[in-house]
Amino acid sequence: MDINDFKNNWHSFNLPPEYTGSEPDEILTRMSNGRVTTLRDRLGRMSRVLAQICLLGLVVMVPYLHQSPTLAILSMAFFVFMGMSHFRNYRRISRLNFSEMSVREAMLTVADIDRDRIRLRTVGMTLGFPLVIYMCFTFTETFGHYYLYGCIAGGIVGMIIGILINRRTSAIIRELRAQLGQEQ
Repeated sequence: MDINDFKNNWHSFNLPPEYTGSEPDEILTRMSNGRVTTLRDRLGRMSRVLAQICLLGLVVMVPYLHQSPTLAILSMAFFVFMGMSHFRNYRRISRLNFSEMSVREAMLTVADIDRDRIRLRTVGMTLGFPLVIYMCFTFTETFGHYYLYGCIAGGIVGMIIGILINRRTSAIIRELRAQLGQEQ
């Protein structure tokens, strides 16, 4: 596509003939209502939701202060650390404005976001896995053997949810990189 054709299409908002999506009026309506989200918004929303889940984990551990104070304090410290880290990522991502950056700056920013995500995931797994093991043994010791089965099931469900979140986040970052690569 020539640059002049691109300018004309941009100003006239002509859709290519192979486009099979919604009608232009519906797209404009969705845009004016704020129902169109960008990749940056989706990535930021994921970090915000993870921070909220950490806050929920913090609240859930409060009743266990009486039964097992060491476990509760360690868990609360873990949730505070991870929650603050995810909230920091959310704030960082929500402040990004790719339209004011050069392509090179945007590519470096996306690489930094991905690097920080991998670091946070590694730290979370490194701290979380021993905490889950300790939690399983402590709950089994305190509340009985049936809690062990619940802890194991919760660990497996949490691992599956973590893998799904990681896949979704990786897909968003891959798509961001692909879009930035096409603009070069």
